[in-house]
Amino acid sequence: NTAKQSKPILEIITPMAAYRLRDARTDEIDQMQAIDLESSELFRDTGLIDFGPEEQLEPIPENRLRQAFGDQLIWVAADANDRPVGFCMCADMGPDLYLDQVSVLTTHGRQGLGARLVQRAIDEAAERKHKRVSLSTFKDVPWNGPFYARMGFREIPERRYSDWQKDIVERQKETMDVSLRCFMERPVKRLLW
Repeated sequence: NTAKQSKPILEIITPMAAYRLRDARTDEIDQMQAIDLESSELFRDTGLIDFGPEEQLEPIPENRLRQAFGDQLIWVAADANDRPVGFCMCADMGPDLYLDQVSVLTTHGRQGLGARLVQRAIDEAAERKHKRVSLSTFKDVPWNGPFYARMGFREIPERRYSDWQKDIVERQKETMDVSLRCFMERPVKRLLW
């Protein structure tokens, strides 16, 4: 049987609510874009992102979300009513699984959902036999670089950036100060079957 088996659902229980991680559904694209925009508001007063002359960001483009669906690399954290309150999307970059985006609604923040979504990506990387998970982030924002460092990610020196990472840096220059950002990586432990 070559059909991909459904992954077990990870249950997360907190004092406030019950959450579960699951594969995202294509009918949730608008919700994921709204989560992305709402969580981006955390950066508004940091001066790290150029919100543009109209002070408004654009959401993650639908085509990037659809690519993640096509690659089966997009998951949501859903609340007790099965509504997405966070999501994680990745891209297959050869030896790397690129953790492209992790966003959680601020009203559901600080409950471990971001960490659970990152761990979901790490588990997927192991299953797909990637060598590492990599990401691009702000070095010093507490919910960015320091958060990922606590999860075992380490900064990659610029001299080791691959071509695809250099391309991402060039795109990021349009809306942010890339000198305040870095790529980080975490080796993937192989699953022994």
